[in-house]
Amino acid sequence: MESKLAGKTVLITEATRNFGKCLALAFAGEGSNLMLVSRDNPNLLEQTRREAQALGVQVFTSNCDLSTESQVEDMLGHCVSQLGSVQVVVNNILFPLPQQSIAEIPFELWKRKIDVETTGSFLLFKQVMPQMIDQQWGRVVNFTGLDAFTGADVMSSTTEMALVGLTRGIAREYGNYNITANCIGPGGIENEEAEGLHSVPPGRRDAIPRWGTPEEVAFLAVTLCSEGASYVTGQCLLANGGKHFL
Repeated sequence: MESKLAGKTVLITEATRNFGKCLALAFAGEGSNLMLVSRDNPNLLEQTRREAQALGVQVFTSNCDLSTESQVEDMLGHCVSQLGSVQVVVNNILFPLPQQSIAEIPFELWKRKIDVETTGSFLLFKQVMPQMIDQQWGRVVNFTGLDAFTGADVMSSTTEMALVGLTRGIAREYGNYNITANCIGPGGIENEEAEGLHSVPPGRRDAIPRWGTPEEVAFLAVTLCSEGASYVTGQCLLANGGKHFL
């Protein structure tokens, strides 16, 4: 498959954790230049930058809390000054928290998770979409999770489903500009527990009864952003080994 992503600017949020590093290396392998963003973990962000840059592409980083509009503006300004306008956004935004019952969740914790994952995504795309309109081309991939569809604690289920709605809204509004927006919902990936996520181990009823790998998820993201996937939009693809069908 020729992705035709070489030379394009790809912005990846939370590029240090979950699938972030594999995503960065996968897009760098396609020849894309990268803006790697993380709310924290500057040392891990720099490590990811070095590994991606070794593949021969330009890579810049930014520590940015997407729930703060001024930080989003500064980060995108830095990206445009170094790499030009953004063509692809892979939004791996994540604010992991232990599962809690609704009666136990402090309101401030609930609000913080909504602010980071939902409001942060809104603020990001509010500023990115005009760039994609100007260039009449763009790709959006948001990451949700299995909890949105099978149910888990209310915080994860709510914010993950919100990202599905955001994705489909972008797809509907911006399709005329040759912009696609899709969602990836992983589940049963081998590094979930280490990343503070709800771990979903293989089960005997799974269609593919093994752990998935971050590299398999990254391959799906690259595929959705390729030129060949230009008629795929508004979809949520569940990379979960058949734990749940959508």
